[in-house]
Amino acid sequence: MKNIILTSAIVGVLTLSGCSTLKNVVGSDDSGMHDVYSNTNSMAPVSSKNGVLVDANNHMTLYTYDKDSMNRSECGSVCMVAWPAFMASSNAKASGQFAPFQRSDGKYQWAMNGKPLYFYANDTEVGDMHGDEKFDVWHVIPAK
Repeated sequence: MKNIILTSAIVGVLTLSGCSTLKNVVGSDDSGMHDVYSNTNSMAPVSSKNGVLVDANNHMTLYTYDKDSMNRSECGSVCMVAWPAFMASSNAKASGQFAPFQRSDGKYQWAMNGKPLYFYANDTEVGDMHGDEKFDVWHVIPAK
């Protein structure tokens, strides 16, 4: 009886939390649920809004992470739950200061001057910048 109750509780938790989120915590997530792709355009689809860099499709704020190095993301699968990468298609082309790079997982991500670009999951409305200065390592990118 205890096993049935325990199994039911685990199934309920998995249902409420979402299995793909759990995969990010305990292993790799191949569901694509957290991947945010630019679009089929091969050029970097970015623009500016409210003085910061945003993606041109949804106008959501883009961020950089201080711990990243040149064309290398240090934001792993658990990190990417909160900070989804701004993914690029495999045929994306460099454009000015924007260029795609291949991540360690084989996928492509947009970078600005070699710094990988991300979204913040708690930014739900256009113009949100809730991730700016988060943990003193996440920053919006001022538009020039």
